[in-house]
Amino acid sequence: MKTLVCDRFRDHFKRPPELVVRAPGRVNLLGGHIDYNDGWVLPAAIDRSLWLAAAPRRDARLHAYSATVEEGGEAALDPPPPPPKIAHRPRERWIEYPTGVAWALSQDGHALCGMDAMVVSEIPVGAGLSSSAALEVAFLLAWRELAGLPLEGAEMARLGERVENDYLDVHSGVMDQFASLHGRREHAIFLDCRNLDWELLPLPPRVAVLVADTGIRRQLVGGHVNDRQAECTEALRRLRELGCEIRALRDLQSEQLECLADKLPDSLARRARHVVEECSRVCRGAQSIREGGGGEVLGALMRASHASSRDLYQVSTPELDLLAEAASELEGCFGARLAGAGLGGCVSVLVEEWAAGPVSTGLKKAFSERFGNEPEIHRVGIGDGAEAWNI
Repeated sequence: MKTLVCDRFRDHFKRPPELVVRAPGRVNLLGGHIDYNDGWVLPAAIDRSLWLAAAPRRDARLHAYSATVEEGGEAALDPPPPPPKIAHRPRERWIEYPTGVAWALSQDGHALCGMDAMVVSEIPVGAGLSSSAALEVAFLLAWRELAGLPLEGAEMARLGERVENDYLDVHSGVMDQFASLHGRREHAIFLDCRNLDWELLPLPPRVAVLVADTGIRRQLVGGHVNDRQAECTEALRRLRELGCEIRALRDLQSEQLECLADKLPDSLARRARHVVEECSRVCRGAQSIREGGGGEVLGALMRASHASSRDLYQVSTPELDLLAEAASELEGCFGARLAGAGLGGCVSVLVEEWAAGPVSTGLKKAFSERFGNEPEIHRVGIGDGAEAWNI
């Protein structure tokens, strides 16, 4: 991939690149829709990455091309374009992610150099594996290296979150960018999304992760992520009015929710219950890994997480449910849950190493019998976080 992205850069820009960046996607074992509620999450970087080759320009402009979608784009950098008018376009364009990165860096007072950039990605777009966060991280690293910006990992993760929230109007959290930056081979990241305290936890031995793709893609801009975040904000407001002195839903105790749930609209009570219970599942999963537990506890928590995402947070689909349920019934599978934001994309499946092949075969058969087509299923390695090389 490193050679491929450099070759594509040379073909397109008629000169060699000076820098190559790799930014991985991620799977999230536990912690669905918790990062924007200040909660705890348990993601891991994967061995599928977005690759970027770049070189500085003499003018203050970005010229970028994605070989993955065969689409280019340009933007001024002094200053970068303001946030797009979300309501007046049917979908986000990929170039808005790097221009959003330029905007966020500029808003923080960083001086940018012009850049030619070529992107090639191994991460399926819209599948729930954080292809957009990898794109943001890649451009953050590229500008850090080419412009000599004093950026650290946690700051870059927050900048990526700002791109989503303030530039693209996607009200997501910081988990995806953080996982792409800080992943380590064969480790999960136990992350507190409030203060960005984090801990690397070695995955149980002899386990493997499968990603089963429904093929259904969802649009984040103006979509259900914003709807659910707004519902959580409204639930928090109402709980405060009822006397709960909490900063975010992650601070809500289960006993408080039991006493107050009937005073909330049903949909808001469901969202709050998911947040409270999912935070507990993440912390229990992290503790099990610390104590040397195998895949059984983590798998059981993943199954409960999927059920909560389906019934309480209501972000699943029949296709996702079929894959999660079928996986959990197959020998050698510990558990499965929807990946990413839901309403499309993939299911993450935790299996014993020997069972990766049989579980993949069983999932294809079950899905085909129900929906008439086979899902794409990949075994993904748990890999290292983003890195950059000067050429």
